[in-house]
Amino acid sequence: MDNNKLMTEGVKMGVLFVVLFALSLYIPALGTIASLFLLLPFLVYSAKYSVRAATGFGAICLLVSLLLGGVTAVPFALLFILPGTVMGMMVQKNRDKFSIFMAGSLLFLLNIVVLYAMVMGMPGDQAVNISESFRQSYEESAKMMESLGTPLPEEAVEQAQEVFDYLLALMPALLVLFSMGSMLVMMAISFPIAKKLGVDVSKFKPFREWQVPKSILWYYIILLLASLIALPEKGTMWYFSYINIMFMLQFCLLIQGLSFLYFTAHLKKWPQIIPILITVFSILILPLLYIVRLLGIIDLGFDLRQRLQRKI
Repeated sequence: MDNNKLMTEGVKMGVLFVVLFALSLYIPALGTIASLFLLLPFLVYSAKYSVRAATGFGAICLLVSLLLGGVTAVPFALLFILPGTVMGMMVQKNRDKFSIFMAGSLLFLLNIVVLYAMVMGMPGDQAVNISESFRQSYEESAKMMESLGTPLPEEAVEQAQEVFDYLLALMPALLVLFSMGSMLVMMAISFPIAKKLGVDVSKFKPFREWQVPKSILWYYIILLLASLIALPEKGTMWYFSYINIMFMLQFCLLIQGLSFLYFTAHLKKWPQIIPILITVFSILILPLLYIVRLLGIIDLGFDLRQRLQRKI
């Protein structure tokens, strides 16, 4: 009976994977939406059954992806098979949701890096040089504007080039954020469905209770001091390391600041719309973003939450 249930569940989840994977590969309009659900079959199956069964199910689905889309489809399938399987195993062991999220994000990121390396390593015309592609597109746009009699100001061209170079150097940090954001969205979609399918999934703590480790503040201060002693020069490994690490630390401090605002809103019983609006505008308005990040620094350094609770 157990074997029959295992086989029946495997067939159901396998069919779901095939349908979603085929949509992702061959129907661009629905592909992006379908890919957000691709984590679900592996999450559900590995949360219910043994490691051996889950591994076998993943291997079969990997073989199916090869038949559906060829060799190039295998790395894309692994983006969801590996994180989904590991996350399901962690759910079965009753791990907290944040640990599951971090594990899934890391595996998703590693698969993206491998996929990117494979694409960039392809010989001939199949290799895509992203940097050169963007650069050529920008130069063509500038020439087009000039031919229309409205050339771009030289300062604007230089600023755009600086922004482009900065974003290119920041690619590792952006990939980390993309992986975490993608995993958060997929978990928000898959976990409620998994719960309806009989998987006992844990819940995230409310955002107002989120706190980054206090060591983040020390890393931030040390990195600032290091940048004053040895100025990061563009093109050097120190510059590359500095901007990526600093970007991630500043992002953590921003999360701390926003969490503090939600905590304050809950404590003082503000309307929920207030912290939501602050979150939106802090992304759109740089001065407000700096203020929220500063709040995160002060909260980490001086335990503002405890001080607020004592006053009330």
